[in-house]
Amino acid sequence: MINKIKDFFTTSIKRRLIVTITFAHVFLMSIFVYDLINKQKNFLKKQSIEQIKSLSNMIERNSISWVLSNDFLGLEELISSISKYPNLEYAMILNKEEKVIAHSQKDLVNFYLSDDVSLNFFKSKKIESSILVQNDSIIDYISPIIMEKQHIGWVRIGLNQDLTFQNLKNIFQEGLFFILLAVIIGYLFSYFLAKNITKDLYDLIKIATQTATGNKKQRSKVYLSRKDELGILSKEINKMLDKIEEDEKKLEITNMQLENDIVELEILDKKLTELNQDLEKKVEEKTYELKLLNENLEKEIEDEVEQNRQKDNMLFQQSKMASMGEMMENIAHQWRQPLSFISTSASGIKLHKEFNTLDDEFLDEAVENIMHSTQFLSNTIDDFRDFYKTDKVKSKFNIQEIIEKTLKLTSSRFTNRDIKVIKEIDEIFIFGFENELIQVFVNILNNARDELEKMPNGERFIFITLKQEKDRVIIFIKDNANGIDEKIINRVFEPYFTTKANEKGTGIGLYMSKEIITKHFNGKIYVLNEIFTYQAKEYKGANFVIEIPL
Repeated sequence: MINKIKDFFTTSIKRRLIVTITFAHVFLMSIFVYDLINKQKNFLKKQSIEQIKSLSNMIERNSISWVLSNDFLGLEELISSISKYPNLEYAMILNKEEKVIAHSQKDLVNFYLSDDVSLNFFKSKKIESSILVQNDSIIDYISPIIMEKQHIGWVRIGLNQDLTFQNLKNIFQEGLFFILLAVIIGYLFSYFLAKNITKDLYDLIKIATQTATGNKKQRSKVYLSRKDELGILSKEINKMLDKIEEDEKKLEITNMQLENDIVELEILDKKLTELNQDLEKKVEEKTYELKLLNENLEKEIEDEVEQNRQKDNMLFQQSKMASMGEMMENIAHQWRQPLSFISTSASGIKLHKEFNTLDDEFLDEAVENIMHSTQFLSNTIDDFRDFYKTDKVKSKFNIQEIIEKTLKLTSSRFTNRDIKVIKEIDEIFIFGFENELIQVFVNILNNARDELEKMPNGERFIFITLKQEKDRVIIFIKDNANGIDEKIINRVFEPYFTTKANEKGTGIGLYMSKEIITKHFNGKIYVLNEIFTYQAKEYKGANFVIEIPL
């Protein structure tokens, strides 16, 4: 069945035009009628609402005095006067206690409303005009009676929608008439239009059929009577047939030439085969040469990579040795006081021994001082030995502990130079090489210490702040040494670049710090000058920022 309908529609342009134009008329008229009905429906609903509001306002104004005086006869006459109002379903007046005191149905007077709509409305305690029900059958409207801003009762009116429904029904019937009229007009228009078009199409089809059977002498005459697209198509078909005849004659000549060309092509093909063989041999030779070249290039690349690796190792060792010099100086400062305690205690024991005044209490105290001092020296050696261990395996460690260990290694140099270290750090764990991060901290702290030593007077501070932001940890190491010259601040991480005297700086500490952070921790390190306030004083200094992903 579906195939028959499809064939009926698709096998004839005439039928397709008739059906399409007819349905287009129907569709457009249907939209027009549908829109008209909706607009009329909305207009009639709006008109009904205006009517019920106007009627309610009239009853409200005329009932105020009678409600105040409890004049039920006057209220009944008021309701009776509007009983002939068109579409009136019911009208009632209620007192403040929601009791019916006048109704268009007199047997409902003195009753209380008990339907769900009324109960829900009165339960809401709203004193305002409201539409309780609005549908295709009825509009139920309630309005408060107000006397000098005092609520004294209610007016409730219901209007049926019979007249509205009848008007919509009449509009719908008229719409159906216009749709039917559109079908007839559309059919007639499309029929004559399609007949006029397809008549000349059949002539063109006849020419095409004869051409397909080999008769190319026929020509279309449609263009003589039509100047539209079909007339143009007729001319083009005639031109095409003329061109076909001309091309057939040329094709015969071309076929003869083609036969001659095929013979020449066979000769060329034989020569091409010989050239291909020579080319393949040359390609093999060049491929072998390229292979040798690639092998040599790979070896050169490996050698260059190895040289770069050795260079980085050398720089790392140089940085390590520079740090070792700093650490040895720290050891000297760390050991000076405990060695002094040991020397003093030993001298005291010997002196008391010579004068025979050595008692057990003094001996125990001196021995205890010597033992505490030697234990301190031993712990110091362990701390420095751990620093110079080479980490082979990455591990999870607490950055707070690393900062404390770094400060323990360098604290004597800061104390001797009146440098205060202010910390704001929490426990945050990361994954990496612990001693390499210590080396980064040592390099930055030593640079800050050297810059602070240049200050002739004033307070000297180093601030260490550690915080976590989303998936990364950020470490700030800041001093108040007036910052770095803006002309060179972008070069401080370059290898062998230093602002210190030649005998004091190697220029590789910050370079290796950047290499460690970027390559071993997949993070980044940068420096900026910053003006900040501490204890109500303004300072300026360099702020080294280290960002490491968690």
